[in-house]
Amino acid sequence: MTTLLHNALYLLPDCGAWERGDILLSDGRIAAAGAVPEGTEADETVDASGKLVIPGFINAHAHSYTGYLKGSVDCEPLDIYMLHAIAGGSFRSPREIYVSTMIEALEMLKGGTTAVVDHFSERPGLTPEGLRAAAEAFEHLGMRANIATMFADRDFLDTIPLLPGELPAEFRGARGGMAQSPEEYASVVEQAYLEARGRGDLVRITLGTDGPQRCTDKLLELTGELERKYRMGWQTHALEAKTQAIFARNQYGVGLVEHMHELGLLNDRLSLVHAVWLSEREMALCAGHGVNIVHCPGSNLHLGSGIAPLTRFCELGINVALGSDGGNCGGVAMPEQLRLAARLHRLTTPDYGKWLTAADVLRMDYAGGARVLMRATTGRISVGADADLVLLDISNVLWQPEGSLSCQLVYGESGANVNTVFVAGRKVLAGGRSTLVNEEELCAEAAEIAARLRRDAAPRFEAAARQAPYLRRMYLREMERTWPEKRLGYQM
Repeated sequence: MTTLLHNALYLLPDCGAWERGDILLSDGRIAAAGAVPEGTEADETVDASGKLVIPGFINAHAHSYTGYLKGSVDCEPLDIYMLHAIAGGSFRSPREIYVSTMIEALEMLKGGTTAVVDHFSERPGLTPEGLRAAAEAFEHLGMRANIATMFADRDFLDTIPLLPGELPAEFRGARGGMAQSPEEYASVVEQAYLEARGRGDLVRITLGTDGPQRCTDKLLELTGELERKYRMGWQTHALEAKTQAIFARNQYGVGLVEHMHELGLLNDRLSLVHAVWLSEREMALCAGHGVNIVHCPGSNLHLGSGIAPLTRFCELGINVALGSDGGNCGGVAMPEQLRLAARLHRLTTPDYGKWLTAADVLRMDYAGGARVLMRATTGRISVGADADLVLLDISNVLWQPEGSLSCQLVYGESGANVNTVFVAGRKVLAGGRSTLVNEEELCAEAAEIAARLRRDAAPRFEAAARQAPYLRRMYLREMERTWPEKRLGYQM
């Protein structure tokens, strides 16, 4: 299948310049850009006049399980949020996993995202059937995905800085753990990885521990061994909240990333998500080992976790990608994440020479995201690159009159102007609607499932509500603790 995008105004790989010309898509790749050989025939010709053509956004961290949890989080910090996320994200059938993944993925496609790292959660235990359901959802929508298999073998309530006896004994060990051994987890991941390799390259299986502090050293070391065996990539939450940094120091005597370094786990295939509370020593370790950081500004703000030291990451040469986190804590629209990444960190330094430009954050999303995905041909418009493209309608008042297109894309676009989306050269969205699934039927089924899951989870939510006051006390105490790193606006 060949497609010719005629008269396209498209973004060049430096993300600051644009060019007008034709783009030829063939066999899932960009066969020509700018000047297409005269006489070239295509199966379909698309008139791109009045459109911008950009690479599909890369969401380097999302959670498909939150498809049923939209609008469920308002004013809750991470530690309280986790109680409700675990309560609402557990005990799902393969069909329920499939539909949740479809909902989250379709929302991303409609906002111009064509590739994602899905930090996939299945509680109380990871199953081949659950992973297969998520993979099939991405395949059926035609979206590119790395499914990173989130797992932990320590109970959540044992991994926050509670004082002895602060939490009643009835709650200890009651939630947050997984009903699998590290060996069982590794076996499921390896099986799913090998199966996915035989089904094409659209969907890959990678490793995705929850957060290192929620994992025993045995699990971390086993994960590292499996990653090195296949060089399959690994994503994990890391130091999202101040309470995690405090717990890590209490637990290991060093920072969390320092402990990972002691275990020999740092390399350029590892991506640390959030990384708000990294110390200077930990940032240097990340830079020295080529570790990637996935910045999720919307989620960090929504949960009050803090402002990551993004400009410092850049000074150290750390590769930074952008992610949304779950749809229940800020939404999955990548244009919003780009906008926040560009603007938020201007509050951390008066030296405006260090402020990130629109082109800077576009490069973070595209080139930085491609490195996290370990997909070198994704995220740019050039010959040989993946034909993952988005056509934005700019014949409207948001875009007219035209100024700096890169600035307008980052600071003005919401995703609402996404018209057509190609992934691997296949048209998966046309006129803003999926070409492959019935959206109305999907939404109706998702609403029915979400209502049923809320009823089934009611006892778990009630238990979370009883636990929340104890965690609130812990949270407020620890947030007042003197700490070397300053990541909160009221500390500046």
